[in-house]
Amino acid sequence: MTSRAVDRRPVVAIVDDEEDILIFLCLALEDHGFDVVVTSDPDSAFALLVEKQPDLICLDLLMPRHTGVGLYSEISRHPELSKCPTLIMSGLAVRNELPDMLRRAGDFPEPAGFIEKPIVIDELVATINRLVSRSVEVSA
Repeated sequence: MTSRAVDRRPVVAIVDDEEDILIFLCLALEDHGFDVVVTSDPDSAFALLVEKQPDLICLDLLMPRHTGVGLYSEISRHPELSKCPTLIMSGLAVRNELPDMLRRAGDFPEPAGFIEKPIVIDELVATINRLVSRSVEVSA
């Protein structure tokens, strides 16, 4: 990712096929000081991510047509997006099985984090703050 100014709000991209989740997360994250980019279309999500170059990607695993695992594979192979932390969101209780599941699906790194649905906003915000502070290069 590129260097970003200190006073710029971090950009979080959310990819989830459920519109109600997108609206809920978008409003909650904007209230917590993030700029948010959302898409419910997994087929166009990769192009949006390349265009917007977010500081963090929140990615649902189970989506129609183009799964979150497939999209994560594309993200991890992209020269710039692969540097962006990806936070997997899922209603599947697979937190412990996720690394093995991803390893079987392809040769790509473990995501930066995992949040189970239903999402607890305080947990999500704390996780995003932790991951973004590690990934965003701050210039003085």
